[in-house]
Amino acid sequence: MKDYEMSLYSFGLISGLDEKKILSFIDFSDELDDLSHERKLHIGVMIALLSEGMTQVIADERVKAIIEILNEKFEISSKTLALYAKIEEREIDEFMVECDSLSFEKRYHLAVVVLFLFKLFSDNIQKV
Repeated sequence: MKDYEMSLYSFGLISGLDEKKILSFIDFSDELDDLSHERKLHIGVMIALLSEGMTQVIADERVKAIIEILNEKFEISSKTLALYAKIEEREIDEFMVECDSLSFEKRYHLAVVVLFLFKLFSDNIQKV
């Protein structure tokens, strides 16, 4: 995370941990024993994704993964995504096979729609 200049304070806001606890965890002086195994695992995964993970997965692959989640978990069809992104349904199907099939402008519109819907739906599930 240091490579991306994310402060401990910012990570604290994201993780719900205070800065001292995060620093202790990073320095291996605190095992976070007061947290559940799932919570510790989640924090470890977040640290990995916010550091190494950011360079290992290209943006188009992230968008494709979120489209798959929208399709599978929320049953949002490619047609619905296409209507919101103002592109053709077949263009989304082609994008899912070959990212370069869409122009950068269309990829941008699709990504904005996909990220917005994912955020909107994820927030609502957490409130239920």
